[in-house]
Amino acid sequence: MKLITSPAKLMNVENTTGLLRSSTPKFIDDAAHIHKYLKEKTPKYLSDLMEISPKLADENWERNQKWNAKPTAKNSAPAMFAFTGEVYRGLDAKTLDKKAVDYLQKNYRILSGMYGLLKPSDKVMLYRLEMGRPFEFEDYKNLYSFWTEKVTEQLNSELKKNEIVLNLASNEYFKVIDKKKLNHQVIDFDFHELKDGKPKTIVVYTKHARGLVVRFCAETNAKTLNDVKAFNYEGYRIDEEKSTDTNLVFVR
Repeated sequence: MKLITSPAKLMNVENTTGLLRSSTPKFIDDAAHIHKYLKEKTPKYLSDLMEISPKLADENWERNQKWNAKPTAKNSAPAMFAFTGEVYRGLDAKTLDKKAVDYLQKNYRILSGMYGLLKPSDKVMLYRLEMGRPFEFEDYKNLYSFWTEKVTEQLNSELKKNEIVLNLASNEYFKVIDKKKLNHQVIDFDFHELKDGKPKTIVVYTKHARGLVVRFCAETNAKTLNDVKAFNYEGYRIDEEKSTDTNLVFVR
């Protein structure tokens, strides 16, 4: 199976690991192509594009000036360790053992507006380029038009017959995959919190839970959908009544 998540806005390239040999992203040439246009954009453009403060826009403009397709070990980190948002707090990769990290290197992929599709070991630099933002360059109206075919084909090439795809990404990011051309079953997830006996979806908890599922699969060497259904970290349990063949619902 392949587990898919979104990246995170928060990053720290000081995080590293001795459990992975660093690698170059599959689509690094495409990332460099995107960067050529991104580097030219002003802080004001970045602020408007990503709806961020002038301070954050300045910070990301500086990142864009420093970005390099062949980064040093000092200014890059393996993707699984570089992202530090809520999903990655749930995953908590730095506390995984070698066996779990090896599992994720084989089975886990991260979608990215800049890099397309990343393995855990792929070196990334600090950047911010969200998939859903209307970043236009050349004849591309947005990043979906640039990445969809490439990412979908790459996933198809990595998946073996009858392997399933666990969609633990946001709608914004998973939309880059053309499900009609992905020759594999996709399993979606919902995470609910019981409040006064009623299930509620709370975004920050959902993000955290997605990372917990990735961690659970790595630590238990999950191979089948039934293995995934056993997910029980931090009080979550599967709701068999609400779950379907293609959507697993977990409640706590």
